[in-house]
Amino acid sequence: MKHSPFIFLAPSEDKAPGGVPGHLAETPAQRWVRERLVALAKTGSPEALKKAFDVKDLALDKARTEALALAGRAPTLPLMPALARYSGVAFQALDAASLPGEVWSQVFVLSNLRGLVRGDEVVPPYKLKLGAIPGLKTHWRKALRAQLEALPEGPVWELLPGDSADLLKGWARPRHTLEIVDGRGKAISHFSKKYRGLVGRWILEHQQGDPRRVLKGRIPGCHWAGSADNELGGLNLRLVVEP
Repeated sequence: MKHSPFIFLAPSEDKAPGGVPGHLAETPAQRWVRERLVALAKTGSPEALKKAFDVKDLALDKARTEALALAGRAPTLPLMPALARYSGVAFQALDAASLPGEVWSQVFVLSNLRGLVRGDEVVPPYKLKLGAIPGLKTHWRKALRAQLEALPEGPVWELLPGDSADLLKGWARPRHTLEIVDGRGKAISHFSKKYRGLVGRWILEHQQGDPRRVLKGRIPGCHWAGSADNELGGLNLRLVVEP
């Protein structure tokens, strides 16, 4: 029996505004983060808020206002599916709006606010760096375990940078990874988000989680340069960005 592939992406700093007003359901782990973010927004110094949100001036005021809107037991918030909310480079390349709606549930975003969020699950607008709240990274490492173990069967593609990938340490399920290099074999970091999004899009479009099939796929502006075993029980595919 063929199982659908799953894509793991990191959240983007850029997020689309707006959404449909509604109440956001939450687990105790999600409440732990939300309450600490609200407390930070209420009492944090300007320096602490700049670190938490990684913005300044009007953007800082906006981020603080979004955080304060999370206050209360069941706040009414502007909600939007994750793949519509996150609007950074990887998500632009993924272009989920042009994909069938049913494949949105095959994408998971590691949100600093909400933990493991499925692409069709709603999220509010927010800003939050992983290092902004003491203990946040350790919190999610522990809290994510139950969510990860509950995932359906299917090949997993961990298309994540280092900080986000660290949150999955200790998860025993085999998964495939992606290495993105230039023509000289040097790792590409700044523009790697785009290519993670493009590879994720190809996998979803073709519903192919088998690395051997993915290696035959055409990624715009790139070519494949083989694969090798990774440390996660899967394969690491090497993608070369053409000049």
